[in-house]
Amino acid sequence: MAKTVLDYNSTVITPITNGISLPVPISPAGLGIATASVFIDPTIPGAANNRVELKASIGLHFVGAGNIRSLVRIWRAGKEIYYGLQTNLFDDNIIINVETVDVAPLGVQNYQLIIENQTPATTAFVSGPLVFSATAYSG
Repeated sequence: MAKTVLDYNSTVITPITNGISLPVPISPAGLGIATASVFIDPTIPGAANNRVELKASIGLHFVGAGNIRSLVRIWRAGKEIYYGLQTNLFDDNIIINVETVDVAPLGVQNYQLIIENQTPATTAFVSGPLVFSATAYSG
């Protein structure tokens, strides 16, 4: 059965490295760094059996030594639907790529991309690129 794109939305804060400098707070505090929303129209056949594909690219810069860890979360309607831990051993600059799929209720769905620094005594910055997108499919 063919899939139909129900909606697409993206946020491009910066498409380049060193395009921004957002300090990443130490856990348990998190920083909302991007949002995306899609509308899943209940009048479209197959919309109730939807999948929302979420993708993000996050460029980070670290200051500190050793094993630096960051946590990426995605929330929908204030509830966590994804989290992933990234450990960085060797480089002060990395790009985290995230991809996940959500089965969402009908209507407007708002997604928030959040990041946390999990290593006390270090400093992390979102430096770019920073891109977040959501694509809703039916069927």
